[in-house]
Amino acid sequence: MKRNKLGTEIFYCLMAAIGGVLVASLFAGCHIYTDEEIETIRCPQIQDTVRIPEWELTE
Repeated sequence: MKRNKLGTEIFYCLMAAIGGVLVASLFAGCHIYTDEEIETIRCPQIQDTVRIPEWELTE
């Protein structure tokens, strides 16, 4: 009778250990992420003077 009870306790401990390993692997093995590169487009700089090629100042 004692041997049967000991075997049952060992079986339950093994099942608990296997279940713990499975649950831990669910959290440890799911490191899936995406890596995206963002292209930075800068706005053109606004300058004080605008040069028009065909318009010359006559002095």
